[in-house]
Amino acid sequence: MTDLSTSYIGLKLKNPIIAASSSLTSSLDGVKKCEDAGAGAVVLKSLFEEQITIDKNRMVGGMNFDAYTDAYDFFNATSSDYYLDKYLGLVEDARAALSIPVIASVNCVSTGQWTDYSERFEAIGADALELNIFILPSNIATSGKEIEDSYLKILADVKKNIKIPVAVKIGYHFSGMGNFINTLAKNGADGIVLFNRFYKMDIDINKMELKASPLLSDPSEIFLALQWIALMSGDVPADFSATTGIHDAEGAVKHLLAGAKSIQLCSTLMQNGVNRIADINSGVENWMETKSYSKISDFNGLLSQANSTHPESYERSQFIKSVVGVF
Repeated sequence: MTDLSTSYIGLKLKNPIIAASSSLTSSLDGVKKCEDAGAGAVVLKSLFEEQITIDKNRMVGGMNFDAYTDAYDFFNATSSDYYLDKYLGLVEDARAALSIPVIASVNCVSTGQWTDYSERFEAIGADALELNIFILPSNIATSGKEIEDSYLKILADVKKNIKIPVAVKIGYHFSGMGNFINTLAKNGADGIVLFNRFYKMDIDINKMELKASPLLSDPSEIFLALQWIALMSGDVPADFSATTGIHDAEGAVKHLLAGAKSIQLCSTLMQNGVNRIADINSGVENWMETKSYSKISDFNGLLSQANSTHPESYERSQFIKSVVGVF
C-alpha cells in the first residue's frame, strides 16, 4: 500500500498537496471543503499589507490632528487592527476546525510595523506563515541588491518575532536566482515557494486601453519552477513548494521527482473544483504503484541536479536544444 505522507517545513502532511492561497481558502467553509477533498494542508488567502495601511489612511487622512488628537489615535489603532483581527479570526477558526496544518499568509512589499503583528499569527494557532513578497524591480534608481536586501529585512523582522516555520514565496525577477534562494534559506526561510504568478497587463487594441491578461495558469507554465526546483533542491537548506501551472497528477509527480516537498494548487481548483485534489492524490498514488514506490521519500528528488550523473544537462538548455535539433 502506498503512503503519501511527507514533511514540509517541519509540518507533517498526510500528502504533499496543499490548497494554495486563493478565494477558495478565504473562509472557514472553503478550507473545510479543501480538507474534505484530501488536501494535506491549506494556505489561507493572503492578508495584504495594504489592507491595513490603505484603510488606515482612508479613515484618518482627512482629520485635523490638532483638533481631534484623541479621535485620531482611536481611529488609527482601530483601522490598523480591523482587517488583521478579521484575518486572525479565520486563522483561529480554521485551526480549531481542521486536522491538517493551517498556514497563514501575508502578501507584502515592505518592512514596517506590520511585521510586529506576525507573533499574533503564532499566538492564535497558525502552524506556519507564508510570506508572499513581491517588489516590482521597475524603479531604475533601485539596484538588485537593494531589492534583495528588502526581502531579507522583511524575513528577518518576521523571524525575530515567531518560532513557527516561515516560507517565502518569490517571483523570478532575480539575476542571481540561485544565490538569492540560498541566501533566503541561510537567513531563516524554512521553505521557498516557486514561483509567484503575477497578474500581467494586456492591451485592447480596439478599445485602446489596458486590460488584464488571463488570471489562471495553464499546464504549460510548470517548467520554470520545475527547472529551478530541480537545480536547487539538493543544495539549498530549505524545503521547496511548487506552484503555478500544476493542474494534474503528472505535473505533481514531475515536481516531486525534481525535489519539491509539497505542491500548491490554485488555478486547477478554481477551474475544476476542490475535488481535483482527490483526483491528483489518486493519480500520484497510481503512478507510485506502477513504479513500485511505497512512499514519497522513495523518489522525492530522484531527478534533481544533485542526484544526476549529468548535472550539466539541467543548465545548458540552449546547447541541448541545438544538439537534439529542436527548432
